[in-house]
Order: sequence, then C-alpha cells, then structure tokens
Amino acid sequence: MQALSDLAPFDLRLEDGLAVRLRPIVPEDRERIHRAYELLSEESRLNRFWERPSRLSEHHAERLSTVDGIDHLAWIALDPDHESFPGYGGASWWRDGEDPTRAELSFTIADAWHRRGLATLLYSILWHEGWRCGVREFTGQCRKNNVAIVRWWTEMGGKVREESRHFELILALEDPAVFLERIAFAVRPSYRLIEAASWLREWEGMGSPE
Repeated sequence: MQALSDLAPFDLRLEDGLAVRLRPIVPEDRERIHRAYELLSEESRLNRFWERPSRLSEHHAERLSTVDGIDHLAWIALDPDHESFPGYGGASWWRDGEDPTRAELSFTIADAWHRRGLATLLYSILWHEGWRCGVREFTGQCRKNNVAIVRWWTEMGGKVREESRHFELILALEDPAVFLERIAFAVRPSYRLIEAASWLREWEGMGSPE
C-alpha cells in the first residue's frame, strides 16, 4: 500500500464547510510551529505540553518538525487559501523504542477550531499510516482535567487508566479495512467512529494500488 505522504497534499472540506489542506510536517515547518503555538490558550498549551511559556522551546519545535515517517509521523491541517496562516492543528505519533508495535499519539488543535472534527480527521491519517507501518496500539497521557481528550479517546474505543496525577491512555488499533467492514454493521457506533470511518474510506481508496 502506497504511503499517503507520497500523494499529499490533500485539499478537502469538513462538514461545516471549512477548507483544509493536509500534508506531512517537514523540518521547514519549525517556525510555523512556533507561530501556531502562539494561537493556543494557556490551558491548551498546558494540556499539550504540560507547561505554558509564552514561546515554545526550540527543543519542542525541533522534536515536532523532525519527522522520518518510520519512528515519527506528523501531519498538519492548513488553510489552503492563506499560506501565511500557521495552521488549524497538527497530530503526531512517536514509535515506542522498546515495542515497535506501539506509538505515542498526540494532538494540537488551535482553540478557535475545536469541535470541528479536525482531531478525528488527523487521527484517521495517523491510524491509516500507522497500521501500514506496523503500529498496532496508540498510547498517550493527559491531565485529569482534560475532559475533552478523555471523552474523545473513549468514544474512539480507547481505555483510560487513572494514575496519581494524570490519565494513561491506550487505544488498540484495527486493520482499517476490517474496521470499515465492521462499522457498517455496528449497532449505534459513536459519531467519532462514524467520522473516522468516512475519512478512512478516503485514505484506503488513495493508498490502494490501481
């Protein structure tokens, strides 16, 4: 199956009409990542980076923009009509150094574009590409008061385990093709899963050989 990164960028519209351009993050996006960070509220900065300085550290910016497509995969959602706009959000996974079938998943969506389906859209790409690369489980951590990610994670079928100061997140992946067959006959699947399925159909079609 062909990598979606070889076919990007993709221009599409969300259900509410928002125009979005999707592509992998590249090292040249480092300054874009800095500017995108400035769009985040203090609460969103704390949820994503566990700290809230006025400017993202160079360490974080380099880590986010250094992508090899094997151990670190990252995609960004942009406004196709405004190249200077830093982006609506981005998502990454980092492969576990001890277990290559596991990867840590993370999202950053600018506050003004929350609840538009961008996280699920980006997740569907990371799921599709992760499965192609041998990733079979996503993991993560979140603050206890980050109710939005806990709700999203559970609606996607993941498990949430409470620790003393945070939640540990685990989400077992399924072959996207098998998932699409199963979801068609599922009884009352969550809206998040329906959203993910609609995007996965797009990516499965793109990634399949003619």
